[in-house]
Amino acid sequence: MSWRRWIALSAVALLLVGAAIGYFSWYRPTRFAVDIGAGVLAKQMCSCVFVAGREEDACRADQLDSMDPIRVQILSEPTGVRAYLLGLGERTAIYRAGLGCTLQ
Repeated sequence: MSWRRWIALSAVALLLVGAAIGYFSWYRPTRFAVDIGAGVLAKQMCSCVFVAGREEDACRADQLDSMDPIRVQILSEPTGVRAYLLGLGERTAIYRAGLGCTLQ
C-alpha cells in the first residue's frame, strides 16, 4: 500500500472517530436535555395559556432564563403548545377541556 493511500485512510479513520466522539459527548446529551426542557416548557406554557387564561408573553416571562433559546408556538388545531429548538428537539402539549394539558 502506498503512503498516500495510507495517509488518506488514516485521515478518514480519524474523522470517523472524531464524529463518534462528538456525537456521544455533545450531540446526544444536548438533544436529551433539549427534549426535557422543551417538554417542561410546552406543558407549563400550555397550562398557563389555556388553563389559567393568561397571555403568552406573561407566561413566557415566568419561565427560567435557561429556557430562552427554546421557541414556543401556540397551536389552534389541536389546541396546545409546541416547544422546540430547531434540529435538537421538539415536544407538544395538547389542551383538553376539563382535563388540562398533557404532553404528546
